[in-house]
Amino acid sequence: MERMTRNPILGIALLTLMACGAGSGGRSIDITVEGGGGRTVYFNRFENNRPVPVDSVKLDGDGKGTIHIPILPLDFYQLALDNDKVVLALDSTESVKVDASLGLLSLPKAVTGSANSEALHSFYRDAKTYDDEREKLRAAIATNGDTALIRQFNGLNAGFYEKCKAFAMEHASSPAALAALGKLDMQRELPLFKAVRDSLRKTMPRSGFFAMMRDQVDRLEQQEIVLKMQEEEAKRLSNLVPVNGPAPEISQQTPEGGTFSLSQLRGKVVLIDFWASWCRPCRIENPNVKKVYAKYASKGFEILGVSLDRDHAAWVKAIKDDGLPWKHVSDLGFWNNAAAQQYGVQSIPYTVLVDREGNIIEKGLRAHDLDAKLAEILGS
Repeated sequence: MERMTRNPILGIALLTLMACGAGSGGRSIDITVEGGGGRTVYFNRFENNRPVPVDSVKLDGDGKGTIHIPILPLDFYQLALDNDKVVLALDSTESVKVDASLGLLSLPKAVTGSANSEALHSFYRDAKTYDDEREKLRAAIATNGDTALIRQFNGLNAGFYEKCKAFAMEHASSPAALAALGKLDMQRELPLFKAVRDSLRKTMPRSGFFAMMRDQVDRLEQQEIVLKMQEEEAKRLSNLVPVNGPAPEISQQTPEGGTFSLSQLRGKVVLIDFWASWCRPCRIENPNVKKVYAKYASKGFEILGVSLDRDHAAWVKAIKDDGLPWKHVSDLGFWNNAAAQQYGVQSIPYTVLVDREGNIIEKGLRAHDLDAKLAEILGS
């Protein structure tokens, strides 16, 4: 079954808001709490995302009261009656009316007079309807696992996800957008998150809730820039030695102190194997490569191991310990090995397969794929 994906940090904060409530700088807040006569309701702003009292009112015998609030910026605010709380999204020009029942302040009967708060609570109502329906379907699926119910469940999730996207786009300049974004996958919907960030930067720049969302989006945006740069660099390095192009010459020291060159193997199909004694994945792969070598060496296949070692003794010991019978060279330059630089090697083990004429056939083949490729070229 598909599951709704959410932005974890932003989602947690906004779920807290949904549970805790909020209210903001309009001219006044008219409150009616059925059954709340004589009780005190507090109006709170948020500091470091924690509620701080601004004003309060003691409800009359009918559960009614009015709080006249100071000029405050567009943001989330809170009405609290003991542990019962409701969130509002207000600016300094909005007066709002809240009609609720005692014990159900977080689920008010009506919120009117504030476009931002009305949008926010409209979303909360849709979210509750979705949550209720999802739990019913989940319970039904747990009982019989009917495929039709699973399709319905997946469709419900997908539909609500799209509704959250549409709501965030429609209310991009309102705090209400943050409630919808809390239900979405930021990495998947980064363009939308960026658009809302840029809109809210104009309307509620000093909000702690906005700052938290902004910082997350900024970090992910930077990560994507770095990733794109890395992908471009990987592409550049890959193009240094393109498939079907000539394999650059390699000429380095052998373990015995002589010099050996790739061109000395012309006429054979050659696997250039970049590895090192300190590379655990390389050492794990060596037995598999040995099997391929034993199978095809008599058919014109050879291997040139190019080590990224920097310690001669460790290099020679690894060759002996792993029983590697093919040709070996290195300049003991570690990651600065000249051949590795020329071939654009970014990680090891890394291989380049070269044909009899010295042209590159394929890159990055591991033992299983190498076996299949050699069977195609040399016959099994």
